[in-house]
Amino acid sequence: MTTYRAFVFLSLVAPLLSLSPSSHLTPQDKARLNSVFSSSLSGDTASLHYSLLGLQLLGESTDSASICSSLLPLSNDVNVETLFHATGAAAALGCPLTLGPEAAATVAASLGEGATTASLFFAAKTQSSVGATLDSAAVKKGLTAALRKDDTLLSLGLAFHTAAMLDGDLTKFFDRIEDAVVQADEVDGKMLQFEGGLSVTSVVLTGAAKLAIKAKKLLPVAGDQAVKFANYLMSRKSVQQPKGAFHLLEAVTTMASNPQHIPLVIALASPVSVSAENPHVVVSVTDLAGGSPGDFTLVLDTATRLEDGAVVAAKHPLTHMVTTTKYTMDLMTASPPAGFYELVLTASPVKADTRFVGNTGVTLTVKVLTTISVDNVELKVLDSEQTTTGKTIKLKFPSLETEKVSVDYKERIMLNFNVLDAATKKAMLIHQVFVKLTHSESGAEIIYVAEAAVSSKTYMFDLDLGQAAQDFNSKSGDYSVSVILGDAVITNPISWHAANIDINFPESDSPKEAGLYEAKPEIRHLFREPEPRPSAVVSNAFTLLCLSPILIMLVLWARLGVNCSNFPVSLASVGFHLGLASIFLLYTYFWLELNMFQTMKYLTVLGVITFLCGNSLLATIAKRSKSV
Repeated sequence: MTTYRAFVFLSLVAPLLSLSPSSHLTPQDKARLNSVFSSSLSGDTASLHYSLLGLQLLGESTDSASICSSLLPLSNDVNVETLFHATGAAAALGCPLTLGPEAAATVAASLGEGATTASLFFAAKTQSSVGATLDSAAVKKGLTAALRKDDTLLSLGLAFHTAAMLDGDLTKFFDRIEDAVVQADEVDGKMLQFEGGLSVTSVVLTGAAKLAIKAKKLLPVAGDQAVKFANYLMSRKSVQQPKGAFHLLEAVTTMASNPQHIPLVIALASPVSVSAENPHVVVSVTDLAGGSPGDFTLVLDTATRLEDGAVVAAKHPLTHMVTTTKYTMDLMTASPPAGFYELVLTASPVKADTRFVGNTGVTLTVKVLTTISVDNVELKVLDSEQTTTGKTIKLKFPSLETEKVSVDYKERIMLNFNVLDAATKKAMLIHQVFVKLTHSESGAEIIYVAEAAVSSKTYMFDLDLGQAAQDFNSKSGDYSVSVILGDAVITNPISWHAANIDINFPESDSPKEAGLYEAKPEIRHLFREPEPRPSAVVSNAFTLLCLSPILIMLVLWARLGVNCSNFPVSLASVGFHLGLASIFLLYTYFWLELNMFQTMKYLTVLGVITFLCGNSLLATIAKRSKSV
């Protein structure tokens, strides 16, 4: 309940507080980015270029000799983007390339009429990397024409970068910065980003910053917008690709050294938990890159308990830890009760500087821990139908009651106790309070929730054994009574074996339910009994009736006299009659023992033979009839 109230309070108060950056690049973040760049040095030219620029921003060095030699064959490439990456990588290593004639012609063509903003950017950067001079007037003309055709965010960002390399009046390009900024998308009221993700956001922000410096004008970006852009960049710290990692670092470095707005990061540098053993809150004050922004005065405006809104400290200055960016204070000197607290801090530069934003009304959440004990413990056994006092036993935490308590199924068990804050010796309410009864013989556990009386902060457990017999499966015997206590703000969760009781349940008439690991009764399936068959006399009588037509036929043949003289003695006639007889015999076997598939297999063979023999026999008979 305490945690829930904390989150509700935060959601209501947050809009009233100043927006500040959520985090900064930590040493662990920089080490991971370093690993991304180092592992990409053997990749394609673009990955190599971004990795070298990223390592340069991190202040890392690389082995330039082997890489420079691998870039030499690209000095006469005819793709302007490849030339941009190759010359940029070579310039970062200190071994600038000399463009070949075909490469120089490609760069010149990319700076001419009809070029896109991307081509102009690549060509201008290539010229800068090889030490060539740009024709500012021509590039401005080409850039203006390109923006008429394509004024997407990426196109604007590349145009800002290109214009920042030019001389003269840059007003018409600088004025487009505001057009780009208004297209930023806001997320949850805390972040600003441009459509296209990290790369586009970084290109626009860094290009606009460079152009503003070159034009000696202020960016059309407010302080809270700068903080929201910073929050978006910090949300993308886990980027895994060298291009994205470089754009992240470039944007962070730009915002950390911006002459107009520098987002200040005030973050916890100590564990979120504060206790008597660890009473100090340590806060770091850095820029986005994790560097020192200078000397500051850090003041705790308020420390508010989220559960009830009580302010336990106000206007408390923090002590600067010399040679670090950290500040500390002993929160426990205010004797705060256990719970979640919201700290509101303000950082002011020792030397007045209006560039810093996100440094006032910064909120941090900590929790004050305490140890607990159990007091005023009473175990009562009452008759369930009477209101008499019954038997009361005083229990002492953390000892086990030596007397075993006998309880009948017609009685009630009541357990009352207080949870005390060990520091203040006052009763307190906690999040999890359970009473567990464990059957000594079987180990079966029944767990109940102890209810709290908010006014007296007393926990009460009331169990009517007559009504709860089903929970125990009417299983009599010895039970241990344990009290289980837990909360997010205590350091010593408790499982206290308080007493042993002997519960007597009446014998149940219903069969005993099998335990979880006991053998279950054997399952016997009862199939439907077959219907009674007729007697043998009836069966035989019906069999003779079925055979009577054959018998009648044989009798009539005998009386008429069978003439077999015209039977053609040939292979076809014998085969046909034998095949026909075999088919009838097969039907008999199908009725007796064969299945359909076996019958079809044999019938296929017999049917083919019978058909061929019958066809031949009929042909012979027809031929003989014609001759007669």
